[in-house]
Amino acid sequence: MHASSLLRFAEKGNFSQMRAFAGDVLYTEGMPGTHMYVIKEGEVDIYMVREEKRVVVETLSRGQCFGMTPHLPKGRRINNAAARTYCELYLVDNQSIEPHVQATPELARSVLHTLSDRLSAAHELIATRVNYQPDILIYAQLLYLLGIADIGKQAVVKAEAAGKQALASPLLQDVVMNARIMFAHSDKHIRTCLAKLLNLHLIRIEDEKGTGKRVLFSPRDIVSQARKVTDSTANDADKLSYEYISVDEFAAMVDVERPVLLRKLAGGDFSDDVFTFRKTEIMRLLDEKGRRFFAERKIKTPDEFTDILDIEFADQKTVFAVVSKFDTFELAKLLSSISEEAVRQKIVASLSRSKREEIESDLKDMKPVDPIEVQQIGGAIIKAVKELMTKGA
Repeated sequence: MHASSLLRFAEKGNFSQMRAFAGDVLYTEGMPGTHMYVIKEGEVDIYMVREEKRVVVETLSRGQCFGMTPHLPKGRRINNAAARTYCELYLVDNQSIEPHVQATPELARSVLHTLSDRLSAAHELIATRVNYQPDILIYAQLLYLLGIADIGKQAVVKAEAAGKQALASPLLQDVVMNARIMFAHSDKHIRTCLAKLLNLHLIRIEDEKGTGKRVLFSPRDIVSQARKVTDSTANDADKLSYEYISVDEFAAMVDVERPVLLRKLAGGDFSDDVFTFRKTEIMRLLDEKGRRFFAERKIKTPDEFTDILDIEFADQKTVFAVVSKFDTFELAKLLSSISEEAVRQKIVASLSRSKREEIESDLKDMKPVDPIEVQQIGGAIIKAVKELMTKGA
């Protein structure tokens, strides 16, 4: 209901619209927030950068809004947004939305409903995704620090020397407060994590009259015991599915040069999940198909040719027929801008010896060329190759 109301509001308001393709970044944390977005079509990832990890905290879809920041100091973005799929978005200016909200109770309720739902979900998602250690382990580490502060490190050492177990008993409210500060977890998530530790018999919770509830545990053992019971593989696998990585990290992971990956991405060789650099999808493909999947170009049919690099998939006879009609100086300009050896060899092998010698001479004295001119030359060649091969078929 509220999603439909937001869409009706955006459609009737004649607000500006924009398109975004999978992987396009809409804004980043700290940027001025001059407008909010309403999703007409598609999906958008809201993500945060924490511990040098880009972590998706929520994925929004048709009818939902995001990027509403007029209530924040200087209206700065508090997170990052990127298109998860192809999107069509309405851009609603902050200055114009306030009177509409005041004049339209239904719209105000819709916006508040949407933001409330998202905030509740985001707290839990941040809690489970941002920290890349299992929750049981990080809570055991927190309790260890609080336990040492509660009874003192020397007391722990003395108890161990005497063969006894020193028990810490910090207040439950202090544990909760420190978890909020250190992990930014919601109270609900904190209670869930403490309940897990309780069920695993790593802690006890006792109610002392006059002081309140206390958490009892052995600081010496709690971290090592937590490591034994933690299924870190399952936790990390789930968290990795929400992690973004950069193009450079992508290239290092699959051991393929950045320009090769960018060309394959631009050519549509990968799925949308890879295009938005979801680490889990890249790891899955690397495991299933190997490095060659990322390094080798997808074989194209003549009707799919769009770029001069596609000439690699053309037959030599057609390339010879087309290339022989072009001026050697133009071919020299084109070859000076092509780094792919297979493509260079395809073109050079289609030339007579005299033309090859002319081109080699031109390349020696070649000055920086106009990239637009090179693009036009390459476009003309691949267009001619495509037409000739299509006719032959």
